[in-house]
Amino acid sequence: MGRMLNKSSTLMRRPLWIIDSHESNQKKDALTIDPDLDGGFLAVFSYEEEAEAFLCLSGDDEQKKGWHSKQTTAEGLVAILLGPCANVKGVVLDPLPWPLSREMLPLVSMNRDSFLQCL
Repeated sequence: MGRMLNKSSTLMRRPLWIIDSHESNQKKDALTIDPDLDGGFLAVFSYEEEAEAFLCLSGDDEQKKGWHSKQTTAEGLVAILLGPCANVKGVVLDPLPWPLSREMLPLVSMNRDSFLQCL
């Protein structure tokens, strides 16, 4: 009999993508969506093309300056969620670009602690 893979084992094996920024002082920041909502949501993407499309369709050119897509792993996400993004409310997978996604964020996101448990 075959074995069904669960979500956490799938997340552990495949690369994921985030959007991050490297400031001149070497500080790393990951893109969070709607930070006005209790810390916001960390945007995580299944494919590099989705992260690039999100970045391309979001905001004006000045806002996008310095941001780029970056491949990460489950371990990398744990480090981000326990470090620079320790205050985020949740994680949103493959979000739609603004303004389409704002109202949908609570519906398509996962609580930060639940996401960490899955990882």
